[in-house]
Amino acid sequence: MVIQQQPFVVGISSVSGGGKTATARKLATLLANAVTLCFDDYDDTNMHPENRQEWLQQGGDYNAWKTPTLTKDLKTLKSGSPITSIFDGSHISPAQFIIFDAPLGRAHRDTGRFIDLMVFIDTPLDVAMARRLLRHKCSIESIKESLSSYLRGGRTIYLHFERQVKEKSDLILDGCLPVDDLAEAIYARLIQKP
Repeated sequence: MVIQQQPFVVGISSVSGGGKTATARKLATLLANAVTLCFDDYDDTNMHPENRQEWLQQGGDYNAWKTPTLTKDLKTLKSGSPITSIFDGSHISPAQFIIFDAPLGRAHRDTGRFIDLMVFIDTPLDVAMARRLLRHKCSIESIKESLSSYLRGGRTIYLHFERQVKEKSDLILDGCLPVDDLAEAIYARLIQKP
């Protein structure tokens, strides 16, 4: 495997339920020297538009997401210095590969500028919805609310997301493939890099 001079950041994105987190975790196990960083772990420190329908009507700029702590931690790891996990307080040492569960991909300037290889897992919206509903123990009422929200505007937001993030990706994979196959495809791309 090629030794990088500084940590190499692999961003992985998909719609919610598309397989990005599971793929990031699996890829980290395939690489001998890797750490993972998850966007969702920073929910309490990230700031995002209150009303996503209004945000979309105003152009849907993903730079409206403010991620100062996540950006700082990603920059620190990329520079080769350790961080403290915001999730559990553990020490995260820099590694040859940083696997970044990056839903906004390169469409988000603050974190996207650190990504060396951007992967988009292209998962059909119906498959992603089914996965989201199955992974949570939902009551009939919460399922109805999720589906109603999707029909009221969620689908439009997901389609916008796919266009914005997918077009800035280096590698697009079929989200219907098993997680092992997705991780192995990314691994193969990494070991082929000059």
